[in-house]
Amino acid sequence: MSDKDLIEKFEFKFKKFATIDKEDHEQYNTLKKAKDSFLEGESFTKIFILSMTLGYKKGESKKIQNPLKDNIPTSVFTTDEKWMMISVYMSTKNKKLEAIYDVDEILTNAEEYANGGFKYLWNLYKNQSGNTIESLEEEFRQYLQ
Repeated sequence: MSDKDLIEKFEFKFKKFATIDKEDHEQYNTLKKAKDSFLEGESFTKIFILSMTLGYKKGESKKIQNPLKDNIPTSVFTTDEKWMMISVYMSTKNKKLEAIYDVDEILTNAEEYANGGFKYLWNLYKNQSGNTIESLEEEFRQYLQ
């Protein structure tokens, strides 16, 4: 069995829904539905993962003060997205390999980084001038060098 097969077979037993802050819900909807949004038509899950990635790269983790529950079903996270959440958790909490079974902590950590990173994503949308996709790519390019 290859490493890829093992990764695909690993079961993630996250709670049923990821949580975002109630204050951000309308903005998530705007990013998803607005015609001028670079995330038009994308799912809340994609917006959540992008926000988590920005939060992680910017070192912004923020506890959710006013949780909106039952909003983002964890069942739709892809295997790669789940491994991204685990990677963020392992790198920020300096945990040993056994920590991959701390699924509640992994998801909470992802929620807090998504909460911290969402303001950057929202600002990219609000302050867009020209091609926002290029702005987003430029934002991430700086982390690859």
